[in-house]
Amino acid sequence: MDKKKYFMIYLTKAKMSEDDKSIKNELAFRGESLGVSLKIFPEGEAEGRVCSRYILELDKERVYVKTESPLPQGSKLRIVIDDPRLEEPVEFNGEVVRVNSAPAKPGGLEPGMGIIFESVSIVDRARLSKFFQELEREDRTEEYLRFLAWVRRITKPLDAEEREQVKRDLLRALYGEERRPLSTQKKKREDLELISQVPLFQELDPLELGEVAEICLKEKFEDGEVIFKEGNPGDKLYIILKGEVEIFKELGEGKEEVLARLCPGEYFGEMSLIDDAPRSAGARAKGELVALTISKPDFEILLKANDSFASKIYKFFVRTLSQRLRNTNEKIKRILEVLGKEEIA
Repeated sequence: MDKKKYFMIYLTKAKMSEDDKSIKNELAFRGESLGVSLKIFPEGEAEGRVCSRYILELDKERVYVKTESPLPQGSKLRIVIDDPRLEEPVEFNGEVVRVNSAPAKPGGLEPGMGIIFESVSIVDRARLSKFFQELEREDRTEEYLRFLAWVRRITKPLDAEEREQVKRDLLRALYGEERRPLSTQKKKREDLELISQVPLFQELDPLELGEVAEICLKEKFEDGEVIFKEGNPGDKLYIILKGEVEIFKELGEGKEEVLARLCPGEYFGEMSLIDDAPRSAGARAKGELVALTISKPDFEILLKANDSFASKIYKFFVRTLSQRLRNTNEKIKRILEVLGKEEIA
């Protein structure tokens, strides 16, 4: 590729980038975070190099491959992405237009080579874009929680704020940005405050509350929609953000009794996160309902990943069960006293 041709390609791509600022980073993908390798075949060589650390920018038709052994500038090559999850391999022809051999500096570019593709078909670009975006949407909660548990172990002497800073620095070093499980939504400060008000989570520190927030999802229910029925398996905790919930008991013959009406900020279903008992009553949306939910499988992952978190949660449930036993004993005692008085009379 002569200099004039390269210069024209550069100008064209710069113009495209200027026109499409709103989607500037939409088609940039990191191989190491998605677990997808590519193979580079230098011109005239049958053996390809497997590269797992790269930044692929489809919209700019270029890739930066991180390597300690870059090819010389001007080298022609062929790039193949042949992942089992792709229907068929995707190939590009390209040329090395930049080589960086300098040792990496904090915040700087790692050693490697910049490659510009000769052309990318619309079909290949669409296929790869869809493929990488689907991978980015995959749930990485378990991987992320294992990472957090490791951070906590190595930062035990630090306070919560210092641990949070270490976590952020490590995430930026690994991924160039803070990483979050992609299945979850960004949590507003008000949502975190609601979570902290649930007795189950009141003893958690800010970092632990953040981890709980990471496994929360928002769910919506229409007016009158049954959230769960009496006898259903318990598998979620619900925290009400908007609307009301009726807790009801079916009495048979189409009759029911409303036991409670819950408002925003209140919660229900917390015992289902620990025990396997079926729901003791039904729940129904009263008006349009929006709730934060925590599923039992996600919660169990969090318990396994964090010993300190688990001990606080189990401590709460021990206290709750003890209180319920005391309340039950008091009720039995009062019933026996009443029965005893009736026999005397």
